[in-house]
Amino acid sequence: MGKMRVFFTVSLIVAIMALGAGPAAAAPLKTNLFGLDGLFVATGGSTLEAGALAVGGSMLIINDDLIDKSTVPVTVTYGATSTVEIAAAFEAYKSFDDGATDDTGSGDLYLSAKFAVQKETPDYPAAALGLRLKLPMADAPLSSEETDITIFAAAGMDMKGVTGVLNVEYFMPGTDDENQVNYVVGVAIPYSDTTDFTLELMDNDLVWDMFAAGATFDMGPALNFGMGVGFGLNDTSADFAALGKLTFSF
Repeated sequence: MGKMRVFFTVSLIVAIMALGAGPAAAAPLKTNLFGLDGLFVATGGSTLEAGALAVGGSMLIINDDLIDKSTVPVTVTYGATSTVEIAAAFEAYKSFDDGATDDTGSGDLYLSAKFAVQKETPDYPAAALGLRLKLPMADAPLSSEETDITIFAAAGMDMKGVTGVLNVEYFMPGTDDENQVNYVVGVAIPYSDTTDFTLELMDNDLVWDMFAAGATFDMGPALNFGMGVGFGLNDTSADFAALGKLTFSF
């Protein structure tokens, strides 16, 4: 089954689930590839309202001269309390092709939690602390077969309608690789009441050293759609990435 067909199949399943849900919020939620609220990779400094629920389907395709990778995570995000947000992202489809090995199947499970520590004020951004676990659910090369741990801090602030987001991450891989400090910087620029343009500078354990540009669209009170492209910033990064996501609010 092709990558796009898998993505749209997942989206259709989630849409059917949304039809049976109760009334959604006036504006749909927006979740990232890990399932937390935010842009494509970055997450904000605030958390979902208590009881808010979002279900989504995402897509990430990365390629360069040496390797092609793609993944389709299915995500669930929940506002556990007014200050705690939890999320899960399971790679329902994943492929890996380095010329010598070509493998396809399901991938790993990402579990995330974010704790708001400060609400946004006119002088200070919203701030949160979070934890993300990557649990191996697949064999190599679709997985490192190790548990990775990421501790992160997130900040977000609205500046005359433009939302700025900063994530600083301490990544502890389960392999013998050294621990790393990574970051994601992003902005969401409103184009209309239902459309935002997004820019992200990324260096984290999902996408390495890339600049991404995209847009998100509110398709109604319960559905947000986003798509974007990414470009590698150095010789060790992938050349190109395509991103897509759907988020259904309950």
